[in-house]
Amino acid sequence: MVAELLAKPDTPLLEHLEEVTRLGAEIARRLGLSRELRTKALLACALHDIGKATSDFQDYIRGRRKKAYPHALASLPFVLVAEGMLNPKLGLEPARYEATAAVLSHHSPLGPELYKGYEKPEYHPTLEEALRALWERLMAYGADGLPVVDVLWQQVQHLLSCSPAALLDMPQGGKEESWTLRGLLQRLPVEDFACVKAVLHLADWLASAKWTDPGPLFLQAGSQAVRAHVAQLKGPLRAFQQRAEQTRNAPRLWLRAPTGTGKTEALLLWAGDAERLIYLLPTQATTNAMWRRLQKVYGEARVGLAHGRASYLLRQEADEDPLDARLFGSVFARPVTVATLDQYLLAHLHGRHWEERRSLVRRATLVLDEIHAYEPYTLGLLLEGLRREPPARLALASATLPEPLLELFPRGELVEAEPELWARCRHRLTLREGTLLEEGVEGALAHAREGKKVLVVANTVRDAQAFYRKLQEAGWELRELLHARFIFRDRQRKEARVSRPELGTIFVATQVVEVSLDISYDVLLTEIAPVDALVQRMGRVNRQGELPPAPVFVYTSWTEGSRRIYGEEMLSWSRDILAGLPPEPSDSDLKAATEALYQQVMAGKEWNEELRLGQETLDELQRTLGCYTIDLADEELRERFATRRGMVSVEVLPAQFCEEAYALRERGEGWRLPELLVPVPIWWLKASPEAFGGLSDLGLIQTQLPYDVELGLGFSAEGELLGVGVVLE
Repeated sequence: MVAELLAKPDTPLLEHLEEVTRLGAEIARRLGLSRELRTKALLACALHDIGKATSDFQDYIRGRRKKAYPHALASLPFVLVAEGMLNPKLGLEPARYEATAAVLSHHSPLGPELYKGYEKPEYHPTLEEALRALWERLMAYGADGLPVVDVLWQQVQHLLSCSPAALLDMPQGGKEESWTLRGLLQRLPVEDFACVKAVLHLADWLASAKWTDPGPLFLQAGSQAVRAHVAQLKGPLRAFQQRAEQTRNAPRLWLRAPTGTGKTEALLLWAGDAERLIYLLPTQATTNAMWRRLQKVYGEARVGLAHGRASYLLRQEADEDPLDARLFGSVFARPVTVATLDQYLLAHLHGRHWEERRSLVRRATLVLDEIHAYEPYTLGLLLEGLRREPPARLALASATLPEPLLELFPRGELVEAEPELWARCRHRLTLREGTLLEEGVEGALAHAREGKKVLVVANTVRDAQAFYRKLQEAGWELRELLHARFIFRDRQRKEARVSRPELGTIFVATQVVEVSLDISYDVLLTEIAPVDALVQRMGRVNRQGELPPAPVFVYTSWTEGSRRIYGEEMLSWSRDILAGLPPEPSDSDLKAATEALYQQVMAGKEWNEELRLGQETLDELQRTLGCYTIDLADEELRERFATRRGMVSVEVLPAQFCEEAYALRERGEGWRLPELLVPVPIWWLKASPEAFGGLSDLGLIQTQLPYDVELGLGFSAEGELLGVGVVLE
């Protein structure tokens, strides 16, 4: 009896397949798929779990076996034959197997080793009856060109007697690997495969979550929600916000406005009634803050979060595991998603679930906020991704939006804050001789003794730690240190403390403050750095400009670490530009200073070489992988694409927390493991293999580098071990 076949312990197989197909039909319509791709998506939805009609899966789902034959692989013969018969009727080449690839990879990404070595499954006696019933239901959803079920059943018979895994590596008329079925799947048209798989995954996840309508995946009445939000704000809309709203029909917006003047509201007014809004920011901290902010505008259920620690944050804030929120947020499937830029780039670098992300972005309104914050290599990756697959609408925004940077992007409608908003003078600038480390400690202490909240920004972790140690030696108790090399738990606690500092606090930090923290201190002491970075640091004192200009001291001699990060030329240019500023520069002066630096830097050979390298890397990777998902465990791929300094970080567990990590797992709180992890650049593992090792039972990398709750992750042999590069942030 077909009714005996189960997809899940409480769901009959045919019921699940019909529901996924019904949802898939609606999602395909909402995503605007062509007739051909819609038919393939419906075929994939209908057949994706037909491989659960095996004897061992049915025993497994009833608890009589501990594991089952991979049902995606068992589904392969059916979708392969059906799609092969369908293609001529759709006017497509015989080897266009997008539905086959989607079904095969709906639980494990496509790759060169997928399902190698499996024998043939034992199909359930009721399989033919199930297929016939399924075909009737599939026809009802208007799938064009489907083969007659009798012919399909006859054609598939010769494949059921052999291993489906063997089909993948069987030659398809040529001797080269690209002529195996596996090779053909890799070389499918990438956008078409991604669309079909996105529809299948979204429909399958919705059905499994018992959602009966895909409507909640799309934004409705967005402009109404934004209008209700701005109506609650003090005063009328500013002129530039009104202009942004008036350009809501423009496909591209360039927005330049000072911090604290309502830039976000202007962007949302422009986004209007977009059916999907994806808001990208540089860091997890800014992303978390914007996620909470947009939840208040659009409603909690509509706003997703996507970054490396999003799953942990969502689990921490929920009473139980919010699987739906994590899953849909991570693939940009919520109506509004707030994400770090790396999540967008990972989609173009073929990270996990790249198919859903890219398919959804193509029809989305994409906002790139704080666009000034990215290095040229990252910009190269971004530009190439946007060139290959432009979103439906695009906005670039920043307080510092230099013209040379804008010229890299497609021309947009420029909206700029009115002149009076740029007239604020929030800082009193003083250039000091010497280095921050040698000359700045006494100055910081003097201001702290007067009850001032003092922010100190160094360019490297090593220098920040050294400055902090001097405060320890001086016996100053009101001190904090923050950089990127703390475990997440310590970083969260530190961020909470520095956002509510006591009078007399000295907060020592690195570049993490430039775009990560919403703080406002009284005095800034900083190392010389590029002008745009200094402007961001200055924005962390007297943030709203409601107080008299705050003292800012820039130490103009640079250390070796600073030189290696930024280059001597960049630091010299910045020092000269700063020297030309008035003692109390306005926001307009700082904007012009940033523009002057970009004019010089972006004309340079090194900057353009890094930009080109980013573009070429993404191009080469996409051509190499085709429809495959990148495997960073593959040493060759990692060597080629993931060892650039600062591009990819990995999370490691300091050895002193191993016992606590195992205890969390034993208590069933494995979701809390991110609390104990610290990010390090992936090149550290290559530069210092003896300091790192795998913990396979936890699925983590352990490091023997020393860790201190006040100072963060240290360096072996006084840093000699990691002497091949500079430790940033």
